[in-house]
Amino acid sequence: MPATKTIATVLTAGSLTAGGALLAFGGAAAQAKPHPHKHHHPGAMGMKHNKQWMKDGRHHPGGPWMMYRHNLILNSTLAPSTPTDPTLHGVAPGTNPWVLSNGHVVVTTTHLHLRVHGLLIPGTGTGAVKTVDASLYCGADSSSTPVATTAQVPLSSTGNATITDTQLTLPSGGCLAPIVLVHPNGNAAAYIAVDGQG
Repeated sequence: MPATKTIATVLTAGSLTAGGALLAFGGAAAQAKPHPHKHHHPGAMGMKHNKQWMKDGRHHPGGPWMMYRHNLILNSTLAPSTPTDPTLHGVAPGTNPWVLSNGHVVVTTTHLHLRVHGLLIPGTGTGAVKTVDASLYCGADSSSTPVATTAQVPLSSTGNATITDTQLTLPSGGCLAPIVLVHPNGNAAAYIAVDGQG
């Protein structure tokens, strides 16, 4: 059974502009859609524009991580948890119902990139939850040990956070039936958002 691995993250939290909101995905219930292959050249904005695209992924629904589409493991929207949701890989849903304006996760053989926007408890905000982290599970639901768990990153008061892991290591046999759970305050026994497999 693969050992849990704690890995470094890069955070970009806070209010997102409408033009760059969460990799341009329209909501937690939206389904990921194929995007025609396009080559992005610097154009009039020059290399500065291209570097900004690489930084925030505004010009591609899958963000800059779609460069790794040949090694893609998971490309999915995220859904918020409710207390009646099932236990997944031994991890129970949070005790409060959550809502999510936008959320997306991309996992490749070497990278994990996750964004949430508006992850909140209705009428409460983020409550006592000040940080989030994410775990990647592979294989049967009976497996309760994640392949990788990121470090915690701050969750803004408006429910925004970004996790980027560039040192992901998968089992030698690959990752069958991948699933990503978002944990509150480093609590690996609970999740408040989960990938929608779509």
